[in-house]
Amino acid sequence: MIVSGVPTIVWGTLATVNLRLSPRVPWSVPLMAVLLWAYWRYLRGDGPPRRLATVRHDHLRAAPLTLREWRLTLIGGGAAIAAVWALFAAFRGLLHLVPPPNDLARFPMWTVLAAIVMGSAVAGIAEEAGFRGYMQVPLERAYGPVPAIAITSVLFTLVHLTHGSRILPYLPFFFAAAVIYALLAFLSGSILPSMTLHFAGDVLMFTLRYSAARQGAIGASGGFAVGYAMAAAGFVVLSALMFRLLVRNTSALTRKTPVPAMGH
Repeated sequence: MIVSGVPTIVWGTLATVNLRLSPRVPWSVPLMAVLLWAYWRYLRGDGPPRRLATVRHDHLRAAPLTLREWRLTLIGGGAAIAAVWALFAAFRGLLHLVPPPNDLARFPMWTVLAAIVMGSAVAGIAEEAGFRGYMQVPLERAYGPVPAIAITSVLFTLVHLTHGSRILPYLPFFFAAAVIYALLAFLSGSILPSMTLHFAGDVLMFTLRYSAARQGAIGASGGFAVGYAMAAAGFVVLSALMFRLLVRNTSALTRKTPVPAMGH
């Protein structure tokens, strides 16, 4: 929680000060980029104390992947996340969502878009490092993958309650996305795919929300959207196929990993 909370608070503070004092110049974005880079290096094991460098590196779980693993994780995970939000779109008319106030419309577009990209980067890096890395890795080792994924996904969902009551209709979909990210991290042995998808998803979501707010969009109403539900089903099938291949790939790599001889 601390791992994901620190950069989030820092970015929130910088962005708020930036918008209040000099909204036409998004100086908080490059400053936060430097801070986020330094924070990532620290989580990866750089910096003091050196005796904990290996622990930090292992808990981050940012292992490089092969091209095949990148393909399977991004297609499979991307399809799964697309299924979640297609299902959200199918139920959107029944949820009677009220759009958030368009407080950002008075700021320059380039400042808002830069802030969206940086905010998405902070969320993608900090939340994946904190929940799917530093929290999930020890839980997997202590209790196994299923309890670890369940615990981190529930906590990830509950953290979003800090956004207020407006977020309540979104919580089941946030939980589903959290399970997908956690499963990706476990199967691939790396948070890099979930981090990539988390960042891309947030950029898309906040950009669409900002665009809709600028156009004066109102809350959705109506019934169940069958077309979106059918799209969700298609994405689920594609995701299941990719995840099955990822499981096979992980099993094959495990079988090929040599077991050290006793005494060495």
